[in-house]
Parts: sequence; C-alpha cells; structure tokens
Amino acid sequence: MGERGGRSEDRVLVKIELTKSEYEALKAIARREGYSLVSEYLRDIIRGVVEGRIGKSVSGGEQVDALARRLERVIVDILNPYTGKIDEITRRLAELRELLEEAREERVREVVERPVRRAPAIEKLKEQGVVFQEDVRWMKSPERFFEKLKREGAMVLSIGGERVALDPGFWARFAEEVDKISVGDVEEAASLLEMSLGEAAGRLFRKMVKAGVAVYDEDQGIWVLNVQK
Repeated sequence: MGERGGRSEDRVLVKIELTKSEYEALKAIARREGYSLVSEYLRDIIRGVVEGRIGKSVSGGEQVDALARRLERVIVDILNPYTGKIDEITRRLAELRELLEEAREERVREVVERPVRRAPAIEKLKEQGVVFQEDVRWMKSPERFFEKLKREGAMVLSIGGERVALDPGFWARFAEEVDKISVGDVEEAASLLEMSLGEAAGRLFRKMVKAGVAVYDEDQGIWVLNVQK
C-alpha cells in the first residue's frame, strides 16, 4: 500500500501455491521470456496488469482468465510429449505382461502334459552300487522294494538282520578289492575300499565285519567273505 508525502511504499508479500508440474511449466515460460527467476517473471506480469500494460482492453477478471488460459496451454504443450511417452510405456508394459502370462501358461501346460518318467530302481542301484535297508525305511513296503530289485537282477543279502541290495557288477569289484587287502585292521581295510570304490563300499564292509560275514584269516593274511547269495 502506498503513502502520501513521498514516503516509501510498504511491501506486501503475496504467496501462491502451485503443483510441481505447474511450477516447472511456469519456470520454463519465465526462462523463455528471459527471466532467471520465476518470482521476477510473476512480479513483472502483475505490475504490467496493474499499470495497464497487459490486457488494456479487458477487465481485471478477464485478464486473470486470459493469463490462466495461456498458462494452461503452455503447461499442456510441455506435458504432452511426456504424457505420450508414459502412455507408450504403459502400453508396452501391458504387452510384456501379456507375453509373460502366455509364456507361464505354456510352461505350465508343458509340465502338466509331459509324461513323468522315473528311472527304474535297478538303474539307480547300478549308479549307487548298493542300497541299505536302513536308508529306505521311509518306504511303506521296503520288503516289496527289495524283492523287486531281486527280480530285476540285483543281489539281495541279509547282513546282521538288515537287507542289502547290491548291483552284481559292484559286488564283483568289491569282492576283488577285498581279496587284495592284507591288513587286519577293520578301519584301515574299510578306508582302502573307500579309496577304490567309494564310501558305500567302506560302509558295506564295516556292516559285514560287525555281522561276522567278513572275517580276517590270520594264517593266510586275507579277508574271507561268508555270504549266501
């Protein structure tokens, strides 16, 4: 508000609240008009309206409406390219989501339609060499499992009351390696078997010694296997 008598005018602070997008649009306009600060640009516009340099032929309300429309057009012009990009990204994401869903459905269909092929028990036995009864206690009927292995060509022994299925090839190699061992210490002999045939061979040998079907002959210095096939 101004005062008479040559005194300096009082200053009044006017605050306005804009959205981020409105402010960015207004800043772009100000820079285009040669202003480094948005506040300076707005101050000059207001002064122009007050002094009549802007909108001489229209009323104050109409001047504000015209300015608002101009700002709206500028904002729309600025945001349109980004809006188009957002729409494009949204469309592509929808397409990608559709493709992923189709791929997932196709994968599920393949899994459902694919026949389940389980390797026969005898093939697994050939890979492992030996199967101990204590390792298949989870089965509902271990007895039928061992009978099936026996029908398919496996050796099934009873060692200390426990059934053990052996691949014939593994058993032949086991017996051959045992025949080479001259040491009478059980653990040392088991370690030698594990080095040549794996952990299962040492485990089998310990069980056989404990059950008395693998005995060390002190006179001949060899291990004797007393098993009934």
